[in-house]
Amino acid sequence: MNIYIMIRNIVFTFLLVVSFLCGAQVQFFGSPESLKPLNTPSSENYIFLDFDNSQLYFSRAHFAGNKGGSKDKGDIWVSAYDSAWATASNMSLNDDQFTAPAGLTPDGRYFLFHKVWFSVGMHYGGVFAKPLDGGEVFQVDIPFFKNRSPIQTGTISADGRYLLLSLENNLGYGVDDLFMCRLQPDGSWSAPKNLGNVVNTALQELTPFLAEDNKTLYFASNGLGGQGSFDIFQSRRLDDTWQNWSSPVNLGSAVNTPGAETSFAFSSDSDYAYFVSTQNSDGYGDIKRIRITSDIVAEVRNDTVVSMVATAEVEVFLTVYLLDKISEAPIQGTGQVVLEGDTSLYSTNGKGEIQIPDLGQPLNFEFKADGYLSSKRILSRDDFASGVSAKVLLDPLSTGNTITLEHVLFYRGTANFVEGSEEELDLVVEMMNENPEVKIFLKGHTDNVGNEQLNVYLSKERVIAVTEYLVSRGIAAGRISGEGYGGSQPVASNADEASRKLNRRVEFEVVRD
Repeated sequence: MNIYIMIRNIVFTFLLVVSFLCGAQVQFFGSPESLKPLNTPSSENYIFLDFDNSQLYFSRAHFAGNKGGSKDKGDIWVSAYDSAWATASNMSLNDDQFTAPAGLTPDGRYFLFHKVWFSVGMHYGGVFAKPLDGGEVFQVDIPFFKNRSPIQTGTISADGRYLLLSLENNLGYGVDDLFMCRLQPDGSWSAPKNLGNVVNTALQELTPFLAEDNKTLYFASNGLGGQGSFDIFQSRRLDDTWQNWSSPVNLGSAVNTPGAETSFAFSSDSDYAYFVSTQNSDGYGDIKRIRITSDIVAEVRNDTVVSMVATAEVEVFLTVYLLDKISEAPIQGTGQVVLEGDTSLYSTNGKGEIQIPDLGQPLNFEFKADGYLSSKRILSRDDFASGVSAKVLLDPLSTGNTITLEHVLFYRGTANFVEGSEEELDLVVEMMNENPEVKIFLKGHTDNVGNEQLNVYLSKERVIAVTEYLVSRGIAAGRISGEGYGGSQPVASNADEASRKLNRRVEFEVVRD
């Protein structure tokens, strides 16, 4: 890992930070207005707003102009903005099945959309992609994807890293639940992960939309109470498990009515938030917008920038590279820093670089990347050879890869953990919770000092200790197996204590069904 000092204009940096933070803070002004050119006596719903606010995609149901006519449960229509929203046109990818927009990839290469079809007495759903260079539509490969609802909704995040979905399947708490798929380093998608019972209820949660901070979630629910059959709520993600959320907050009477409200969306560059409401509509559901600009936000942004300009003009950054432990190729992930109780999250760029402020003191890091075991370590200047190089390597969760738990230590001659070993075991728990398809085969090893049979017994006892810890943290015992090998599989010489220490280890092999 190379480390170097970058001089950055702090005004530019701070502007980005403030804009980023304000992107998720929505304050409403005035009353909602109906987008008359887009609404019909039929039902308009499930909207997606293009990145530059130039196009609005939505689904229109039971409309004579749909590919399947008035019996068609949903075609995707698109309207372009040029001082006003134009009359919408039917997209060529539609057929006589239900379709709804899921969004555009950040590179602008693919349009993603939902599709639901009925076969042999059941509904089936999938996410599909239309190449915008004119290629053929194809279904996006998402492991263990299942939807039994007659509708399917949700959108891709602005940075393309997350796909938020509303699905009905046997992993839900009720009917339609909210799920998340994560883009993996190899370009594939993870299996859908339920967002938990804080945001999901025994009834329906629909139309999830993730703000540009990738933490603030907006969705419609008929299971959280409110003013109408469906209300729009906001909740904030509290950590990286995607299971812990703040209690959902109703957006209030500025948006929600005694009717049904769904499909809330906005971008940081837009003066409006868009949503769908049946209240006083031309039909079953109309697209509306409400102004969300705020003089207070603009004033805080300007005053803060002036203050920062007056006190500092540059800021020193350290750049670290997050690398695959086997190939040493750069990977995409995050570095989380805890300093005096405050947590900051820094993401890699396209080269696997994480840029952090040089605060002149050791920093507690947790490095994370999809498809890898997370790593916790303290980084200081001493970690960088001659102040210019160092490496942070993450173990890939590829099938068959064996990962050594370097910081899981035992008191000599026992199966009792040395204090602090639990921290690395908790990373294994986190990994298994985030990757439910993964099983592990534990391997216990000792050095060759002492009785061979006792060493085998001791290594097995240590495997049992690790297994019991993982099970106590909620991991199913059926996902864990293992064996103790004593001193029969050394990774280093047993000639001296320094090398024997390397042979006293616990590791696990990644297994999948």
